[in-house]
Amino acid sequence: MANNFLHSFNEKAEQQPLLGLLVYSLINFLRPAIYLVLTPFYLYYLSEPDYGLHDMLVTIGAFLMILCTFRLNAAMLTVYYDYLDDKAKLKKYLHNVFSFSILIAIGVGAFFLLFGDLLFKTLFKSEAIEFFPFGALVLAAALIHEINTTYYIYLRNEKDLVSYIKVVSVQILMVIILQFCFVFFLEWGVFGLVLGNMLGNAIVLLMILNRERDILTLNFDKSMINKSLKFSIALIPYLLIYWVLSKGGKFILEKYADLTIVAVFALLATLANVIVVLVDAVVNAVRPFLFEIFASKSNDSEQGKVALLTKMIVNLPLLMIPLIVLVGSNIWLITSKETYYVIEEYITWLSLTTFILVYGKLFYQQLVFAKRSGVVTILSFLVMVVLVSFFYWLVPTQQIWGVIIATLAANVLMAILFYFAAQHFQPVSYKLWNIVIIPLIFFLLLFGLEYWCIEMMHMSRKSFSILQFVLLPIVVLVFNIGSIGEYKKAFNMKTSIES
Repeated sequence: MANNFLHSFNEKAEQQPLLGLLVYSLINFLRPAIYLVLTPFYLYYLSEPDYGLHDMLVTIGAFLMILCTFRLNAAMLTVYYDYLDDKAKLKKYLHNVFSFSILIAIGVGAFFLLFGDLLFKTLFKSEAIEFFPFGALVLAAALIHEINTTYYIYLRNEKDLVSYIKVVSVQILMVIILQFCFVFFLEWGVFGLVLGNMLGNAIVLLMILNRERDILTLNFDKSMINKSLKFSIALIPYLLIYWVLSKGGKFILEKYADLTIVAVFALLATLANVIVVLVDAVVNAVRPFLFEIFASKSNDSEQGKVALLTKMIVNLPLLMIPLIVLVGSNIWLITSKETYYVIEEYITWLSLTTFILVYGKLFYQQLVFAKRSGVVTILSFLVMVVLVSFFYWLVPTQQIWGVIIATLAANVLMAILFYFAAQHFQPVSYKLWNIVIIPLIFFLLLFGLEYWCIEMMHMSRKSFSILQFVLLPIVVLVFNIGSIGEYKKAFNMKTSIES
């Protein structure tokens, strides 16, 4: 019965692409949001140093994901469209990328098992950050996750909503259930969290192998593999640089502060990261539609759809910021540990800092479609140099404020550089009002309210957080209410490419 419902829903989504887009956005938000949803659970069962340790391990896992399969799955984002008209070649391409990812993972995994302990002792000040058992489990989870991601992207590109829901739901549920059992019942703490994450991903891998019985192959098509590696390897420097841009502040803090300070910043970053997770979810859902329009060398009508999609990518995160500020200003409702209460001082500025990333991610899509990974790498390297310089200048004395200021400067620079490069290689007609003026008005109101409430009226941050939570979403909705009809008109029928 459930399968019949899902298949019926999938048919409806195929007929109404906007519905499918919204569902993909929700699912893509939920999968990485596991860490966000479980934050109150982590805060309750982990001490401040242990929470800082776990967040560092999650950050290390994000780094390992970049290297463990040479990010071969990233090629599925764009090379897939080279075989769009031949379903047999698409299946062959999936088998090649999936299987070759496993071979790379085995080699990279062996390297880290040999040298991981030495690397951890060299890189981290805290003795609590150990490769065995923590790093090894994080490595295994990263390896399996990257292999699975090849299949996730394939299902998204295929717009196979039923299969995508099934596979992703299993991952989400397994990680939550296993982590809860290991920590709540067995009291394994941080070890239980990383073990649960690894086993949850392993179960999904077994599910994929069962669904696609012929997905494993050693009969590789060299042209497919070479084309994919050429794209993905060129992208690795950018991904490493982006990791520094988004995660590097925690490592600098770990060098100049203890794990308790790292834990405070980790909680702050976790709240602000809701914006990034939401944007990634929307971009991942929109990308197949966007890239098909790019590939069609579309007319003015299709460019209008691009303008609508980009408006959604930029404006949707604005609805989350009032909620983030509300939670960050009332963190006492989530945890009784007073160490974390100071995050209310930083939450508005970190929200702005994180939101600026939206622009970099948006313009990055244009460069990915144009296969300009080399340009992305060069520009990202320039941004990283600026960021690291600011880190070593500001963090030793300013600590958390130093990370925020340095990251804000770097994110603004990245947005500017990516915009001009993207417009050169894959021009898009953006509407200034949609992507600049609306967010500008929003943040002027946010900081204006904060100054008026705190400095002029001497109100509590709790009162300010409630006031902005009521007013700012209304402002965003007023600016976007007229687009709802446009979305329905543009996407209730299939695009001309699919017709």
